[in-house]
Parts: sequence; C-alpha cells; structure tokens
Amino acid sequence: MNLDFSIILAQWPRFLWGLGYDLYFAFAGFAIGCVVGFISYLGSASRSKLTRAISYVYVQIVRGLPMYLLLLWVYFGLATKFGLALTGPQSIIIAIAIMSSAFASEIFRTGYNSIDVGQIEAGKALGLSDYRINRTILFPQVVRVVIPPLLNVFVICFKASTYAAVIAVPELIYAAQDISLNQYRPFEAYISVAVLLIATMLVLSLLVKMIETRLKESQGA
Repeated sequence: MNLDFSIILAQWPRFLWGLGYDLYFAFAGFAIGCVVGFISYLGSASRSKLTRAISYVYVQIVRGLPMYLLLLWVYFGLATKFGLALTGPQSIIIAIAIMSSAFASEIFRTGYNSIDVGQIEAGKALGLSDYRINRTILFPQVVRVVIPPLLNVFVICFKASTYAAVIAVPELIYAAQDISLNQYRPFEAYISVAVLLIATMLVLSLLVKMIETRLKESQGA
C-alpha cells in the first residue's frame, strides 16, 4: 500500500476548520447543557413530587438515548413533528446540550449532596435566607466539587460533536469522508483525523488534570 499524504497536506486548512467546528459545537452545547442541567437539578431538589418525578424521568430517558439517535431525532423529528427548520449546526448543538444536561444534573446533585447539612442549619440559625445560604455558603463549595466532572463531560461533548458528519455538517469527520470518497484516500484521511482527535483529546485531558490538581491544592491550603 502506497501512502500519499500530499492530498491531506493540501487539505490541511479544511481539517483545522473542521476541528474548530467540533470544538465550537462542544463548547456551545456544553454551556447550554450546564444551564439546563442545573435547572433539572433544581427540579429534582424541589418539594413538589411531580417536579421531582419529571426531573428524574428526563434524566433517565436522556442518559439512555444514544447520541446518534438523539441527533437524528432533533434534526429530522422536530422538523417533521413541529415544522422546525433547524440547520445542521443548530441540531448538533441542541443534541449535545440535551445529552450533557442529564450528566450535569447528576453532577450538580452529587455536588450539593456532598455539602454537610450542618452548614445549612448554621446559616438558618444566623437568620440567612435560603437564597443567601445558597449564594454565599453552598454554591462556592459546590463549584469546586463539580468543576472536574463537568470538564470531563465537556470532553465527552467534544467526542459527540463528530456525529455532526451524519447530517452533513462540515466538521472534521465529514471532511475526511469527503476526501475519502472524492480523492480515494480513505486511509490517509482517517489517519489524519485520528491524529488530530487524539492530540486534541490529550490536550483537553491534560487541562482537566491541571484544573483538578489546582482545585485539590486550593482545598488543602
């Protein structure tokens, strides 16, 4: 087998643009997912049984759905059922947001449950309102607990963003598919994609490790 990477080198800017799209989709979907996930957590912590039940069912359903199916449901299902003309980028961002929100909800729940109940009781004894207890006592501690696992969710979102190729969004995998079909160089195209994805994943994983180490050091100080 004669490998020829000259075609890949000529298309390199296209690969970098595709990688940039994947990172953008991952970040946008992750950010929205964190907001939705926090709202879902608030629902699970509600005094209303109905609200808790809705939040629980939502998380369980979303966690059980494959990303591939979720993306197809958003892109084709919403357009068919509700007449929403979503673009490919909008669809992948919404799908990532839905997927990550379920993980974020559970992470926020675990973070709040890790806080000693005595701190809440102490805040109430000092006459603080529930809002001030959450803002000044609970939330700063919860943030330190949830940041590392949330960053790991972002890594998952980045990998999920490559599913955008299914709906013809010009991201990294789609670029490789196009070169494979039109230039008849599948091996070189997919090797290049693998190298870019692995390198990016390693960088993201190192950043997560660095942040985790910093947080542990600050907690021990």
